[in-house]
Amino acid sequence: MKAPPLLRGLARDWIGLPDVPGVRRWAWVAVIDAIGTGMRIPVTVIYLTTVVGLPAASVGIGLGVAALAGTVCAPLSGALIDRLGPRTMVIACFLTAAAGYLGYLAIWDLASFLVVAIIAEIAEHSGRPAKQALVAAMVTAEQRVPLMAFQRSVRNIGFGLGGLTSAALLTLDAQAGYHAVLAGDAISFLVAAGLVTGIHVTHQRATSRRAAGQGVERGAEQAAGQAAGQGAGQGAGQGSKGGFREVLADRRYVALAVLNTMVMTHVTALNVGVPLWIHQHTSAPPGLVGVLFAMNTALVVILQVRLTKGVSTAGQTPPVYVRAAAAFALAAVVYWAASVAGDALVLVVALLVVGVLAHTVAELYGAVGEWTVSVNLAPEHLRGRYLSLFSISFSAHQAIGPVLVILLITQAPEFAWFVLAAVLGAGCLASAWLARGAREPAEPKEMSTTP
Repeated sequence: MKAPPLLRGLARDWIGLPDVPGVRRWAWVAVIDAIGTGMRIPVTVIYLTTVVGLPAASVGIGLGVAALAGTVCAPLSGALIDRLGPRTMVIACFLTAAAGYLGYLAIWDLASFLVVAIIAEIAEHSGRPAKQALVAAMVTAEQRVPLMAFQRSVRNIGFGLGGLTSAALLTLDAQAGYHAVLAGDAISFLVAAGLVTGIHVTHQRATSRRAAGQGVERGAEQAAGQAAGQGAGQGAGQGSKGGFREVLADRRYVALAVLNTMVMTHVTALNVGVPLWIHQHTSAPPGLVGVLFAMNTALVVILQVRLTKGVSTAGQTPPVYVRAAAAFALAAVVYWAASVAGDALVLVVALLVVGVLAHTVAELYGAVGEWTVSVNLAPEHLRGRYLSLFSISFSAHQAIGPVLVILLITQAPEFAWFVLAAVLGAGCLASAWLARGAREPAEPKEMSTTP
């Protein structure tokens, strides 16, 4: 799938996207995946409660159980990424997700819902570290953060397109629209999997061949006449020597993963906290929420890649984390000010706009810090395990974050934003301190991509 020369030039010169055939294909994967997800997310709970007829409480419990299953399986996915390679795992996760979300069309009770939801969530949670590992293997270390930022930008475009598509389908016919949305999401995963099959990372194949060859030699020394295939199989496992013991022994990385649970406060604070705050504690009209979220999405698309400039190593992330903490502190003060501005509507709206602007900057810089330390501090031979451990921080925050934000805003609104700013600030500043002077593992010499 080849982009027009004008778009390719724009992506390369303005955005800084590496001009590599596999990267261009990966950009299409990100867009198509996001379109399907953007179609599904707004309607899933409504479909389960109105079309299937499940109680809302059961849906909430089922989604929580499924998310927990995905979290528990994350370490297993890391081992599989290291053994099978990230491309194979990305394809497997896309195909599994397609089966899971297609299964939503066959739900008839709570038990069937749990089965398909668990399948889908395991695929989603396992897919995150697999995608990051594939990006890390596709380009050089200097190109990784810009590529991840570009991926996030185009995914935001895809989410918007997906949301508009689902709205149009539901307008035509409600029940048929729900079925079309879920089927469309499953198809998007299948298309994405097909595109990933065309991405070839040559240095990974060479690394695997060397490992396999070493295994054959060891097998020959241990037992003459042993089959070459068996020796190669042993060699493939040697690349992961040490396993999760080695990952857990990396105290700096484990601490950064734990702290990322705090850094991610910006996500829940935006998605849950801002709408609730506007509704309960300001005089702004409810419709402003949609405008602010559209502004946030546009800023992510426009600025995410630009804010990665000059950040390609973990040692360069301390200022990034400090900026994220400062920006969120400013947003917290402005949100609080909007609640005490009373009925001065123009002032309230202006303050909320400034708050979301600052909040978005915190989000952008927080993402840059997260990507850089999580990927660049993971050694190539255990990258899958490292990234699967780091991905647990996202699941942990998804479980803790909404509860914390809702309790603070509803029970202690006068302190809510300052507490959230303290949590995020502590996570960012501690991460900045840990990342200072961090040594990155050596990269394999072969780092090239073929179409």
